[in-house]
Amino acid sequence: MSETPIRIAPTEWEIMEVLWKTTPLSAAEIFEHLPSETEWNVKTVRAFLDRLIRKKAVSRHKIHGIYVFEPLLDRSKCLREESRFFLDRFFRGNPISMISHFIEQESLSNEDIEKLRKILEKEQEEP
Repeated sequence: MSETPIRIAPTEWEIMEVLWKTTPLSAAEIFEHLPSETEWNVKTVRAFLDRLIRKKAVSRHKIHGIYVFEPLLDRSKCLREESRFFLDRFFRGNPISMISHFIEQESLSNEDIEKLRKILEKEQEEP
């Protein structure tokens, strides 16, 4: 039986990004690592951490009397699951439709086009 993917909200994803880079961290340390434009306080960070603990995305334990947090999920696995959800939701699971949409909606530089070409060539070479 396949496991139901854990859905990480965009706000929770910001917390996870910090923990994926540096761990373990306290709530205050996570707050300090957030981008300066984030308009949260430590209490908000704790609320998001509580949600992530309930989802089993983060663990909490004490070190020297201070609660610290660590990710229980692998970033690349979460990224795959979120990408799959996005693809299924907006493009009915069709990656060509998604890629076409982005190419048509965004202006790509020659450098971007060359990178895409190399990715496709590499994919074509692999068995």
